[in-house]
Amino acid sequence: MVFARVSTWHFKEDRRRDAFSEIDKILNTETRHVEGFRGYMSLLSREDPNMATILTLWQDEETLKKTETGTIQKAIQNVQDSLESPPKIENFRVFSTELFQRSE
Repeated sequence: MVFARVSTWHFKEDRRRDAFSEIDKILNTETRHVEGFRGYMSLLSREDPNMATILTLWQDEETLKKTETGTIQKAIQNVQDSLESPPKIENFRVFSTELFQRSE
């Protein structure tokens, strides 16, 4: 069974690029080395230039919960001055997924 965390971030005007780069750096340096981490997607809103969403995938609920305090809190602290409000964080059990890679 796979679990997912979705965090939605609202940044102050014109602060998304730098703040989101910092969050992405934290994901790439800390999260990817956690056993049970299965990957992530970073989504930049096309409608709201100050919003971003991150989807992380986890092997099990235990691993998901372990990163709630360390990694997420570090990301919030590092970009706190750029946030309009705290991120909305939701956890899910993944029912199904399918990703394609096509060779051209």
